[in-house]
Amino acid sequence: MRIPQKPSRIVAGLAVLLAALSPTPVARGAAAPPAAPPGAITALTVPVTGMTCVLCTRGVEESIKRIDGVFDVSAELASGLVRVQAAEGRSLNIRDVKDRVQAAGFKVGGECEVEALGRFSIGQDGRITFRVPGTAYAYQVLEDGELRRLFKSHAGLKGDYLLVFRLHEHPRWKPPAIAIVRAEYRGQAMQAPLR
Repeated sequence: MRIPQKPSRIVAGLAVLLAALSPTPVARGAAAPPAAPPGAITALTVPVTGMTCVLCTRGVEESIKRIDGVFDVSAELASGLVRVQAAEGRSLNIRDVKDRVQAAGFKVGGECEVEALGRFSIGQDGRITFRVPGTAYAYQVLEDGELRRLFKSHAGLKGDYLLVFRLHEHPRWKPPAIAIVRAEYRGQAMQAPLR
């Protein structure tokens, strides 16, 4: 015995399913989505202790690749450094990367080097903080020659900056601090001021 079919309901269901799964077209003249978030951790170099063979480096790389938003990972056996690159338009979570290193059976041993896009703010107490908009990251900036150079070239430190810095993490009661390795001015901030 044959079961009667209702073709109009099947066709309508398939049309709805197809419409839901197909990418939405972009109208002509519409603004393209932004290429990068307003602030982002774009790269991270983590010193890892305990990697003794090629299989160790492979295990760390595979563990970190599982993080959403990671574009590339390379672990160097000789130096013990693991370099992580964010996918375009994405930001890395430093804690997630460190957790994945530990999940692979290794330890983070020392200061990380971070590449981030963000802005400076100067508090009423005169302390300079580097913030990565759209994230919870805010770092006290340690004074050094690179910071003085920035002040001379961009008084007030207004606008967006791409920084490469060493991250000094402290106990929970003290905020993390950074030592700037390299800085590049990226232009005026196009968003609301930081709090």
